[in-house]
Order: sequence, then structure tokens, then C-alpha cells
Amino acid sequence: MRRLLPVLLCAAELLLFTGRGGLRNNYREVEQLLVVQTMGLDAEDGRMTVSLAAEGDSERGPKLLRAGGVSVSAAMERIHSYSYEEELFCPHIGRLLLGEKAAEAGIENVLAYICRSPELRLDMPLFVVRGGTAEDAVMQVGGGQTGICEVMRTVEQSAKRRGESNLTTVAQVLRDTERGGSALICALDLSAASESEKGGEDEQKSSVSAAPLGYAILREGRLCRYLTAEQGVAAGLLRNRPGTAALQLRDSHGNTAVLEITGGSSRIRPVWDEGELTGLRVQTQVQAKLLELGGRGALKGTQDTDYLTAQLEAQLARYLRDTLQAEKDLRADFLCLAECVERADPAAFRKQGRSFPDLLPELELEISVSARLSQMNDMK
Repeated sequence: MRRLLPVLLCAAELLLFTGRGGLRNNYREVEQLLVVQTMGLDAEDGRMTVSLAAEGDSERGPKLLRAGGVSVSAAMERIHSYSYEEELFCPHIGRLLLGEKAAEAGIENVLAYICRSPELRLDMPLFVVRGGTAEDAVMQVGGGQTGICEVMRTVEQSAKRRGESNLTTVAQVLRDTERGGSALICALDLSAASESEKGGEDEQKSSVSAAPLGYAILREGRLCRYLTAEQGVAAGLLRNRPGTAALQLRDSHGNTAVLEITGGSSRIRPVWDEGELTGLRVQTQVQAKLLELGGRGALKGTQDTDYLTAQLEAQLARYLRDTLQAEKDLRADFLCLAECVERADPAAFRKQGRSFPDLLPELELEISVSARLSQMNDMK
């Protein structure tokens, strides 16, 4: 029996790779696959529009596909039917773009479709096209050999680095919505850009570019409002993901100063009164460095430094208050503050007679910011 076992194993392997229904039959040459990397979804009048993009190569530009249907599945089926030249390969889709109207209508069905799909991944980031459609982004962004896929790689790197627009994956949106009923998604801004082409004479060629700009707020799965870039900086600090952000201030002599946030964190503590949650105490620490200073080019002493530090603290305090006020006005815990309150005192949190979003409008805010500046002097 021991001598027969290796023979049986070899026969099984042979059947696996050459037999009917085996892996060999499902194999496709790479040249036969269209590797889709960006997906866009739009919804209007009960119909869905799906836009897909694959990177181009040195000989051709990006491959773009688009179709509509009564559902995402119907639109995808139409794309599969009409893209007869190559077979679509969707497991490499790295980001999903949502049109503004689709986000306003609600994305619960979209999230459910992603969860059920055997090809789409839960770790891909979501974007909302601010004031536009995903179709516009997929079909128009870029120029020449560059398309939406290449541009979005730059967008994602920028969002990871910057504090005002961080990336949020499908899994994070599902988690935040389940826990607090709200979530943040990176907002995408489309704008015209110009490129110069060198030929006999320099000519200007217009194209469409994309950049992260603040956040889209989802409440109960629907887009209800946007956070500005400044409020996005505050959201990053409150969620302890500050990133980097440049802020423009005035020094004690009226000169323009540009500071860059290099780090920071926030501690959020609940305020209780006889077992009732009455407020939130927010303590934020920030590290920043001086990038530019108009006029003299350098601060002369501790008095100038202290003044600029106070200006930074006051400006960030306004950003924090505006962002927290938006959470109160919307009754939407998109910053996941309920988790901070519950961790501080689980027993007291469970005794509250109302949900945390319902308590938000009545909570008093105590905000303090402590900043520390570095690289204040010039090279001399």
C-alpha cells in the first residue's frame, strides 16, 4: 500500500491539471485578460452606471468600459458581453469611485454587492466624487497614455500623507456604520489642468485632474454633507491620524507664516453629572514646523515664537470646534466619539437612556490645544 500511495498521488495531480474541469481548463494567458483596476458607480432614476478602467501601456492609452443597467450586476453583465476582445479580470480593482448622486441615494446596496462579490475586496478604499459623477472621473481624468488608474495612485499617496483627506476602506465604512451609524469617505475633487506639449511650438493641452479634498459624511449610508479641508485636518487630529497639513497664519508683525503639522493626537474624555453624559473634554497636542516666513525670513526670539504658537493653537481650536459642531448638528457620530466615551466608563455609558447620536446636540464642548513648534531658525 505504501508503494501504491505515491502512484495514486501522481495520478491525482495529473487529473487535476489535465482532466475535465481541472485548473488547466481555467487557465488564461495574461494577454487575454483585461486587468481592471478602477471602478466607478453612478445611480440616477433607478438605474446604475458602471465605469471600469485598466491601465494603458506604451503603445495604447488606458482601456475604458462603461455600461448601464437596473443593477450593478446587470451593468457588469453588459460590460462582459460587449468587451469581447479580452476577458475582464476584476480581483485587482484597487479603488471604488462613487458619484455624488449615488452617494446621496444611499450605498447600502453597493456595500452589500461588494461583500457578496467573489472578486471585489473589502480593503479597497472608497471615494465620493464631489459635485460630479464617477463616470466623469473614470472617463475624463488624465490625458494621453495616462488615465484614472495612474492618477488615483497619486491621489492615494497624497491622501495617506495629508491630514485633511485620509483613505477609508469598504471594511472601515461597514464597521463605522454598524457601530455608530455614520462614516467618513475621502472626497475627490475634479478640476481642469493644463499640460504643455513640446513640438514646433509649446502648445497647451487641457485635461482633467483629480485630488483629495476633505471628507464626505455618510449618515445611515447616505451622503448628507462634506467636511472642508480645514475640518478634515481637525477630523484627522480627533481620530489620531493627523498626517501632514500646511496652515497659513500671520506672525506678530503681520507677515505670512506657513506651518506644517508633523504630528499630533487627541484625548477625548466624557464629562458626567450624576450619571448623565453632559459634555466632552477634548485635549489635543500638535507638533508643527515652520516652512515659510514672509518679510524677515526667520523669527527673532521667543516672543515671536510664542505668538505664532498661540495663533496656531487658536486656529486649530476653531477647526476642532467647527468639526465637532458639525457632528452635533447632524446627530452623526462620524468621528466615532461613542467608542471613546464607552471605553472611559462602560457601565455609565450603558445606563444612558438614549443613543449617543441623540445625545450629541446637548453635549457641551471643552477644547484645549497645545502646540509645539520646531525648525524656527534659518540655516545661519
